[in-house]
Amino acid sequence: MALIPAGEFFMGSPDTELYPYEERPRHKVYIDAFFMDKYEVTNEQFALFLTAVKVPDNFEEQRQNWVVIRNDLENEEKKDWWPTEIVFGDNKYSAANGFEKYPVISVSWFAADAFCKWAGKRLPTEAEWEKAARGGLLDMDYPWGNEIPTAGIIFKKSWANNLFPAPSEQVGNYHPNGYGLFDISGNVAEWCSDWFHTDYYKKSPASNPKGPENGVNKVSRGGSWASTAPSLRVAFRNYSSPDRMNSGVGFRCVKDAPQK
Repeated sequence: MALIPAGEFFMGSPDTELYPYEERPRHKVYIDAFFMDKYEVTNEQFALFLTAVKVPDNFEEQRQNWVVIRNDLENEEKKDWWPTEIVFGDNKYSAANGFEKYPVISVSWFAADAFCKWAGKRLPTEAEWEKAARGGLLDMDYPWGNEIPTAGIIFKKSWANNLFPAPSEQVGNYHPNGYGLFDISGNVAEWCSDWFHTDYYKKSPASNPKGPENGVNKVSRGGSWASTAPSLRVAFRNYSSPDRMNSGVGFRCVKDAPQK
């Protein structure tokens, strides 16, 4: 994990029509110090979690609400379009051969939350995620600056069907940002703990905001292998139903740091 230092930063985007409404107004936020995983959670790690918690009689029902595995692709509704690289066999879960270090995908918010708790960690708040993603840079659109992404990161790749893996990359494939975090934009988007609300920035607390008390959708950040360039910006806000298993969304965990 990398230490993200305590301090203030400007969250969101300038108040102009060039940026989406939900990213405005730009506002100053204070965040306590915390630790964040340097890498997105991998297939190998998530498979270990599934095997470790595979105890209750109704576990398979629970698992189907958490993550898609390759064994599920025999189902008519999933076989043609749902990339996944975890398999079940010999009474345990494992990453498909060669995909151990790739980020887990097609994973619900509930699964991400359960994994983090199992690991003694938690999902980041949206504000923590953005502070970490900025890596200490000021007034920049991307973790590396303002340069428009090209082939240097995962950018607008395509995926045909389950005969091919999703066009993500192994974690740690690209240069880290200023805080030592890899793949913070691109590869896969990442679940946050917050409920999403379009107007939340207008009333967000100035210190350690945790998002609305309730909602319909959960926040995801960072963009994925399928994203356009604007969706890879550090201020870009995306969202999805917490039970959706999106082929471009994974996660990483955080942990509180001792406070002065």
